[in-house]
Amino acid sequence: MRIVPRLLERLQDGRKPLRHRIASLFPQTAGPSRVRSAVGAACLLAAASAQAVPPADPPGDPQAREAIRLTEAGRYELSVPMLEAVLARLPGDPDILTYLALALRRTGRLAEAEARYAEALSRDAAHLPAIAYQGVLYLETGRRGMAEANLRRLEALCPQGCVAREDLAREITQRR
Repeated sequence: MRIVPRLLERLQDGRKPLRHRIASLFPQTAGPSRVRSAVGAACLLAAASAQAVPPADPPGDPQAREAIRLTEAGRYELSVPMLEAVLARLPGDPDILTYLALALRRTGRLAEAEARYAEALSRDAAHLPAIAYQGVLYLETGRRGMAEANLRRLEALCPQGCVAREDLAREITQRR
């Protein structure tokens, strides 16, 4: 929808005084309450647009970017200490926790990986990669029923399909 960005553009136009910019949002209203009504609406719009901004991925932290790059390159032994350092600065970040759990799982530290997946999901119960990777860990440790439960969770969270759901479904099918 282009309405909200257009309204926000009007609010940010520095050529007019703020009260005129706000009043211009609702030209059909008249009287002194026009500005008060417009201010309230503008505040609601600004709050809604602020909530809709997705977090940066990967995080803006250079060490986090490097640790994620190492993890994605399969250099897990190098990425684990870096991810732990990043996590000390960004405690509870579900993305960092998920990358750390993946690296721990790939280095055979399954109990630690399981704990990190659980922590990521306690921070964001709908974190799709954490649900999928946790499902793979369940398969690797002989808990197929729990992996299938994670797949059902992903099916509920993304009924139209998503990469995490497709990846876990493929892993389950391959391990039959």
